[in-house]
Amino acid sequence: MSPPLRTNYIIQYKSFLNRSVCSACLRSLQGQRSRRHASTLAQILNSEDPKPDERDLKPLSRPIGVPHPPQRGENSGIDTRSWSEKRKDTFDYDKHLVRRKELIKQAAKPYFRDWSRVNHRNGKTFLAPSRIFRADKSLYFPNMVGSTLASPAESSDTTPVFQDRVSVVSVHSGRWAQLQTDTFVNAKQHPQLVTLLAEDEKRGGPLQKVEINFEESWMKALIVRTFMGGIRKQRREEEWGRYFLVRRGITDDLREAIGMSNARVGYVYLVDWMSRIRWAGSANAETGEREDLIAGANRLVEAWRKEREERATAKEKGKIKATVEDTT
Repeated sequence: MSPPLRTNYIIQYKSFLNRSVCSACLRSLQGQRSRRHASTLAQILNSEDPKPDERDLKPLSRPIGVPHPPQRGENSGIDTRSWSEKRKDTFDYDKHLVRRKELIKQAAKPYFRDWSRVNHRNGKTFLAPSRIFRADKSLYFPNMVGSTLASPAESSDTTPVFQDRVSVVSVHSGRWAQLQTDTFVNAKQHPQLVTLLAEDEKRGGPLQKVEINFEESWMKALIVRTFMGGIRKQRREEEWGRYFLVRRGITDDLREAIGMSNARVGYVYLVDWMSRIRWAGSANAETGEREDLIAGANRLVEAWRKEREERATAKEKGKIKATVEDTT
């Protein structure tokens, strides 16, 4: 069949169908098709994003953190490579593949994903564990670099602040997330923790509170810097060096490693004297989580004192042994 004849045949067949089927039947068929499409679309959406009532949060059952001990200068967000290293990396195919995977991962992330997850239990990612993680199984809190209330014009690392201390660390981005962390550490909402901090400080103990305000947007960071004077007045001078404003360096992989899967939510961590994460909480404190935080802090303080006593005893034994060897 030649092309003109085939075209005429198709036109005649379509006109036959239009004459044979009434307009009411066509509308009915179209309505059934649209309803089937809508129901299928609803099933897909429900399967990908279940209703809030169907999401069952469970306590954090495994340690979170990075596998290697933190070092000063890490995660600063500043490219310290030389020109020769940059030129070499530009033509490195393997690094291009890694970068391509990162870009694809960022592009596939929905823009409003974090905000949509906030609808369920105020964005709570996990329930806090009832006990602290074992020391030999715990992972590390990463180093972060930012300015403090004590030195706003200089960059400071968080790792030195954790050394030889037991730290209650709150990490938030924005006022709403800060209000969530306040349910764990604020004097009005959790006075028992503030009392414990004050009593431990009088005894010369290791317990301290550290705040990390992460603002990726330069405009929000500028606003926070503008009101740093007011933030400084709300805290004692001893606490100025433990309030960090961090702008860069916290990548998506780093967030996932420490359990910060939602950037709009506040998180609280118990970090020991070796920068290991021993306990974590997210969003608003729920029933029992404040008590678990107090119990975990007390256990870490006791472990810190025990280890310090053992260290002092071993040091004293070493001195005695050295003295005996010298006399003989």
